[in-house]
Amino acid sequence: MTPADQAIQETGTPFSIRRRQRDGRRVVAVTSSVSAMDALRARIRAQSKTVADHIAADPEAKAFMDDWATPDSICR
Repeated sequence: MTPADQAIQETGTPFSIRRRQRDGRRVVAVTSSVSAMDALRARIRAQSKTVADHIAADPEAKAFMDDWATPDSICR
């Protein structure tokens, strides 16, 4: 069973997957619920916090970010 088929079978999944034929082509439509998007945003926030904590704790990472995030001045 493909992951898409398995997701269709599971109840309460955050994503809804529909398959249909259109003009001889198979169309797969994926829709997400508001709760799925909230969960995704929460996961991204948690990962961002983990990265920020690492940068704050590691001097080498902080030096890299200071150098990488500072744009070169544009002299015209």
